[in-house]
Amino acid sequence: MSSAGEDKKVGELRPWLPERWDCEAEVVVVGYGGAGACAAIAAHDAGSQALILEKAPLGGGNTGCSGGGMRIPSDVANAIEHYRALTQGTVDEESICALAEAMVDLPHRLKKWGAELEYSPMEPEYPTLPGSEGFHQVASLARTADIEEEQQDGEVKWITYGDQLFCFLENLVKERRIGVMYEASAKELVQDLVTKEILGVKVESRGGAIYVKARKGVVLACGGFQNNHEMLVDFLPYATQLPIYPYGTPYNTGDGIVMASQVGAKLWHMAGCELGNFALKAPSEKFGVGFRLVRHLPIGSQAINVNKYGKRFMNESILLSHRKDLFKVQCFDHDGAEYPNIPFYIVFDETFRKKRPIVGMHMGWWCMQRLYEWSEDNSAEIDQGWIVKANTVKELAEEIGVGSDALEETVTRYNEYCRIGQDSDFGRSKEWLVPIETPPYYAAELCEPIINTQGGPKHNARAQVLGQNDKPIPRLYAAGELGSFFFPLYEGGSNIPEALAFGRIAGEQTAGLRPWE
Repeated sequence: MSSAGEDKKVGELRPWLPERWDCEAEVVVVGYGGAGACAAIAAHDAGSQALILEKAPLGGGNTGCSGGGMRIPSDVANAIEHYRALTQGTVDEESICALAEAMVDLPHRLKKWGAELEYSPMEPEYPTLPGSEGFHQVASLARTADIEEEQQDGEVKWITYGDQLFCFLENLVKERRIGVMYEASAKELVQDLVTKEILGVKVESRGGAIYVKARKGVVLACGGFQNNHEMLVDFLPYATQLPIYPYGTPYNTGDGIVMASQVGAKLWHMAGCELGNFALKAPSEKFGVGFRLVRHLPIGSQAINVNKYGKRFMNESILLSHRKDLFKVQCFDHDGAEYPNIPFYIVFDETFRKKRPIVGMHMGWWCMQRLYEWSEDNSAEIDQGWIVKANTVKELAEEIGVGSDALEETVTRYNEYCRIGQDSDFGRSKEWLVPIETPPYYAAELCEPIINTQGGPKHNARAQVLGQNDKPIPRLYAAGELGSFFFPLYEGGSNIPEALAFGRIAGEQTAGLRPWE
């Protein structure tokens, strides 16, 4: 640590430096999710002292709230071809190749760290795109005996692979005695105004503002902007009308985007986001995070989705996670100058109500933090007023403010499709065509839970953040969903391995630099 006299003398020569540095490390990592953990581990293993700054009172980020699945390509050639198709010219060829190589190599890297992986088949999101034949599996950490779990209709309740994955990484951080500062919110990057090098970070902590010196460099791994309403409106125009809540950590508020922009970074992929089915608006609004519906309706579900006019607008039987079908909610009617499908509702009957909780209890911030215990038959949530109850479909329509005649017509039309076994409007699968006919009837207003955003500072194949001239900003790196490569299309299960792979690259690259003093 520098003395006050030395700091003052240096400050006279370089006025952009703080009066004093409160602490320092060779590699400073901002954010303690999967990307940040891997960056710090890799920097340490490359011989550099690392320090992690975390805004939240605990680590995990979106990695810890996720299902933990990692979409691992079978080989580099297929991966290059498929990533090229997914990114549609928005990512340079060198970065596509680096992404492919890093993703294929990730299982080997994790095994070197002591991870045991297991693989499960999973069909690619875009099977018609080139290279998709190499994307038919996901990897996850092998389940450990001490992981608590409850199975409900095939879904794990409370503890997930994502939580287990972050615990594994957290243990590696602890074993290496890497420092972690919690409730330390990074606010500004300290930049040499002549060389443009990043020298440290200004942080707001419980004790006030402090300056952290980064002798080799800074890795930004602090996530996206899914809990920043102003940014959501700026980059996702439909957010002016559609209630949106973060499905993962509520601490992702775009801080890294602000900091990187202030030092001249170019932004990319800002319109990219991953949605995860729909969520119930009332509890999401109360707790500030998305209470997502089950990933898709169970077979034989007596439930449909309707818009503010009481009309269906989509096929409810599709597995909705990471699908662009969710954007049907955001369809804009030019002639009417409105979003006709906002607000929108789930409508179901007594049989469906008693089947199971209508929200999924296996992922998400509210599950990981156990913010609320959902009742098995949804009765407590009816009592809370989160789900509206009525004796007839007409009364239900009046309760939620949609046209009673329209909703009755919609339910009658849907029930007729159930009778004949064919949905002529939206092609709902036959096995899901079960009539809504057992009173009482129920409805709940829905909203959108964002799993993550993809936009942020643009970075290259070496994880270096790029300026407006597409040249690296010295000593600044980024990894994870803060400027992800994936845009405009995305294969479900790809963000976590990308975060881990490029967190490792960012940590190694930063550790390889010469200290600036």
